Amino acid sequence: MAQPPRELINGTQLRDAFVAASQHLREMAKGIDAINVYPVPDGDTGSNMAATMREAIDTALLLGAEPAVPALLEAVARGALYGARGNSGVILSQALRGFSAGVGEAGEFDAAAVARGLVEAAAEAYAAVSKPQEGTMLTVLRAAGDAALEMTRTLMDGGAGHPCAGTLAAAIRAAEEAEARTIEQLRELREAGVPDAGGEGVCAILRGLYAAITGTAPPPALIPERPIAALPGHEPEGFGFCTEFLIERDSAPIDLEAVRRTVTTGGNRSVVVVGDERFVRVHVHTSEPRSLLESAVAFGRVVRPKIEDMSVQNARWEATGSRAGICTGLLALSRGKGFDEIFRSLGAAVTDLGDVVKPPAGEIAAAADAMGVPDVIVLPNHRNVVLAARQAAGITRCTLHVVETATLPQGIAAALAFGADEGAAANVTTMSSAFSTVRTVEVTRAAADRTADGVTVASGEAIALLDGRLIAGRESSAAALLAGLEKADAGAATLVTIYSGSEVDDAGLAAAIATAREAFPGTEVEGIAGGQALYSFIASVEA
Repeated sequence: MAQPPRELINGTQLRDAFVAASQHLREMAKGIDAINVYPVPDGDTGSNMAATMREAIDTALLLGAEPAVPALLEAVARGALYGARGNSGVILSQALRGFSAGVGEAGEFDAAAVARGLVEAAAEAYAAVSKPQEGTMLTVLRAAGDAALEMTRTLMDGGAGHPCAGTLAAAIRAAEEAEARTIEQLRELREAGVPDAGGEGVCAILRGLYAAITGTAPPPALIPERPIAALPGHEPEGFGFCTEFLIERDSAPIDLEAVRRTVTTGGNRSVVVVGDERFVRVHVHTSEPRSLLESAVAFGRVVRPKIEDMSVQNARWEATGSRAGICTGLLALSRGKGFDEIFRSLGAAVTDLGDVVKPPAGEIAAAADAMGVPDVIVLPNHRNVVLAARQAAGITRCTLHVVETATLPQGIAAALAFGADEGAAANVTTMSSAFSTVRTVEVTRAAADRTADGVTVASGEAIALLDGRLIAGRESSAAALLAGLEKADAGAATLVTIYSGSEVDDAGLAAAIATAREAFPGTEVEGIAGGQALYSFIASVEA
């Protein structure tokens, strides 16, 4: 059999290909954003994936002029880890980590490396989501990996030494086919008539890589959407030992998945395991910290262990009421002057939530560490920031605890329950309970014609969302707000708080308050200038 041509890719060429892929994704981002199932103006799947890739490339560009393939891919993965924005960006960062691990120590980027990288990218992405759902970017990643692997099985030596372009092309075809099928896999996509946005982002990256490697122009992207399905909240937190440690590589590479399996057994909670084959960071709440540390020694050198006995602390609190020595900070992601002031008045430090592009894990971690306290509770206040907040918990110097608020009103309810003299674990439990009964109505303008949750709206129409689900389209923002409040059963609530956006003046807020009071005479209604962009009104409905 004739030997294949050695048209292989070195580290410098692969970096150029990733730069091109990042640029192509950036060009496609606005279109991907525009095809949200929910046509809100801050639909940000494309923007967040593009921003994550940009951070990854910035890190890769810091390498020397001729980086080795493994070093290049490791830099891409590390940059994405720290720069991951939104749910889709966090999952992309984990896929890039898997891609780097799959390619491994390959000297050149060949067909076999493509297959190994894509298979591991999909595996790592699935592992990042507590309840993986098909019909999302996970499905698209897996299809790409499976097709690449199948292609290399037809090549001599499993694709080793063969050019990567043909295998990458097979992966793209499978990814595009899987992306087209996502519309049939999730009810929300089928109803809206669009495929998954995160999946389209994956296709755009693969197309960009292929175009750069082959010297061709990437084809126009199909533009559709669906961000990653929302993840469930934390289970109620208990007591035990807050245990943290680092594992450094000893004689053998660290098996990250084996570490994760070890740490998640035995009823352990609040588990965060991040790192690579050389360095792993672990945070866990466990009843058997010493046993866990002894098990960790099997993976490498265990350094900087920190064990805090939350059980003893809680017993002392119950007996004496003393919170001496506890130092817990509160960090709120916020947007709008009014919301910022409210969070600060409740004792929180504030960092920018962003209007369209969401803050990366590294930025959240830096804001938490800047508070200078051992424990920080973070309020994400947006459903697409929860995963980034979780990822930030793995890279902070402080111990970061996530109370998974998905809206700004939920964040305020949680912040009201915060006690700076309470321990972090007790605060997390109390704050999670406090926001769980709050319903949120958001009023904005439809960014596209769309049908979602049985509601059809036209581009530019005022729309109301209740707890993130589209429930009405109306001619005016005031009418949409009233429809949202009615759906939230505001008449049976004890308090409705209306936060006006930057586009609404004092008279507009006063009129909205008066209308709500007239519609729901038995409910207390108050108004605050929130100052948020994009959303003319945000309302909190409290039972």
